[in-house]
Amino acid sequence: MRERKNNTKIAALVLAAGNSSRFGSNKLLFKINGKSVLERTLLALSGFEFWKTAVVVSNTDLDDILGNHIEKIMNKQISLGIGKSIVLGTIYLRKEVSGILILLADQPLFTPDDIKKMTDVFLGDPTKIVACSVDGEIRNPIIFPSSYFDELIKLSGDRGARDLANSHIDNVLRVEIEPSHLLDIDSIEDAPIIEKKLKDYE
Repeated sequence: MRERKNNTKIAALVLAAGNSSRFGSNKLLFKINGKSVLERTLLALSGFEFWKTAVVVSNTDLDDILGNHIEKIMNKQISLGIGKSIVLGTIYLRKEVSGILILLADQPLFTPDDIKKMTDVFLGDPTKIVACSVDGEIRNPIIFPSSYFDELIKLSGDRGARDLANSHIDNVLRVEIEPSHLLDIDSIEDAPIIEKKLKDYE
């Protein structure tokens, strides 16, 4: 069992279900400097020893990357929006943890240091929502304490983690993150931008 001070346990929930319609193929398998987008996103999680890591998927395309050491949650209703993935993941993880980090699978520039910054803040006050921010604007990833799990499992459509955090803005602790670390990859045109940024800090 993986715990931290005060028995605070945090799980990581990676949202990887989708059809990558704008990309033309599964963008999470696209390789950037030798590693797939999903592999690079998962590398960020090494910044903290999470109690459990679960990835919401919509098919078996990612099985070779995830292997047997990461929990897989199947979402067969991706047409219902990102909210459905969050609901499934929260139900799966909620029973034994103090908080859940919700991370988008297409943010390959997010770093272990960024994860450490977020988890350090959450461990300091596990009653608060801890969100990445750029100039004060809330961005993903976000850590939710257990007191918000009931609201997470009520999300629907394209209402996601950021919407919920913004609705409780007075209880959010912001962690300023280098903006380039939060870039996501939506289309093939984004790939060279991500590759350049990666070379800048690798």
